[in-house]
Amino acid sequence: MVKSLNKETSIAQVSVTLSKEMTQRAFDQSCELYNNEVKNRKYKIPGFRPGAKLPASYLFQMFGESTVKLLCAKLLSEDIQAECDKTGLIFVGRGRILDFKEDSFVAGMEHTIDIECDLWPTIMYKGDSTGYKGLEVTVTKGEIDLEKFDKVKQSIQERYKVLSPTPQGYAAKMGDVVVANMRGFERAPDGSRGSPLPAVASGDKVEIVLEKGKFMEGLVEGIEGLTAGATKSIEVKFPVRPGGVGAALSGKETIFEVEVLEVKVKTLPDWNEELAKRVRDGMDLKGLEDEVRKALEGDDQNSTENIRNEALAKSLLDIMTISKIPESLLEETIQERFQSMLMDFKEQGSTQEQLEEMTSPEKYAKYKEISMPNAEKIVKLGLAFRDISEKEKVAVPESEIQEQIDLLRVQARQKGETMPDERNARDQIENTLLRRKVFECIAGYSKITWIDQTTS
Repeated sequence: MVKSLNKETSIAQVSVTLSKEMTQRAFDQSCELYNNEVKNRKYKIPGFRPGAKLPASYLFQMFGESTVKLLCAKLLSEDIQAECDKTGLIFVGRGRILDFKEDSFVAGMEHTIDIECDLWPTIMYKGDSTGYKGLEVTVTKGEIDLEKFDKVKQSIQERYKVLSPTPQGYAAKMGDVVVANMRGFERAPDGSRGSPLPAVASGDKVEIVLEKGKFMEGLVEGIEGLTAGATKSIEVKFPVRPGGVGAALSGKETIFEVEVLEVKVKTLPDWNEELAKRVRDGMDLKGLEDEVRKALEGDDQNSTENIRNEALAKSLLDIMTISKIPESLLEETIQERFQSMLMDFKEQGSTQEQLEEMTSPEKYAKYKEISMPNAEKIVKLGLAFRDISEKEKVAVPESEIQEQIDLLRVQARQKGETMPDERNARDQIENTLLRRKVFECIAGYSKITWIDQTTS
């Protein structure tokens, strides 16, 4: 039952009656959890064997009747929310219990409590409900990693290299390409040839690029200086590889009999329009460089898309007004970020004592004060995304969510880890995909001017 509705504060007070089944189930769960606490702490209770379930009266004596019953309030949160939703009002976040009235709580009996809920606020963009259309943003492209860019360029040039024959007696040098027949053998203790190596380590007309690091250490250096028709025994030690391809030859000392058939000079094409046409008919140099940039941006978690989205989000926040930011969402956001911070500290080696000190009421209050401005931005953007998705009929297909869930399962199985809680994972996946789709929707309505960083 709705007891009061304040549109100015966007808060409603609702009276919720929990059924007999709900109160009994929650109380049983609470007692189960406190019994587990007794077991984990290895308490010895006279008259009960270790691990035996204690009656509620004993739990009341040990932990306090009020404490055991108040846990029911948390365990009933989903039921409480479901009852609030029956009012037909559009709420945001979770309701806040004003008074659980634990003194009158009886398991297996109906229990009525008062809930305070945040109503969906009024959201406007430049004073208009659809003012998110027609944003104008100027976006500076992210800086390209020049080292990675040069490596991709070189790999393309290598793909289109030109090999030229050399005159009789020409001695191979670094940078050249040698075509040779190779036969590999294990090195016997006395230094002689032993058993032949697997076929994978031998071959006819093998193309060997004379560059350090291209083959096993020592092979390229041993071939340098040879001429066509020459043969040479070269001692090579395979690198240590605990697993994967080449593990069978890991660390082996070997001898390679190399017969040089040809020595060729390698010439890389210039990075110009002619090379671009060789890569693809009709492509110019600018198009080729744009493709290289896109490939690098794809490796950098779609950095161009992220930069664009950040600009759109800032512009959206600038023109967005909201009647009231729901307190429940602010608190949920701050708590999530606080827990994430604690997890980071734990992974970095913080002790349990240090973590407990950080979770004191005073420390949390300070964290809340500092993080409030950023939390407000996160909540406002989240509300805007939901608002726009409803107006634009943007939705995430179940197939896309399930695809990501399946991927999480595979990754967890490969790492030998437990699959994360599917309900929470599903919510996070849906929110992430919805956010991406809404950004694409907003971008479609917006005028976006791109500026290269070098010319900005």
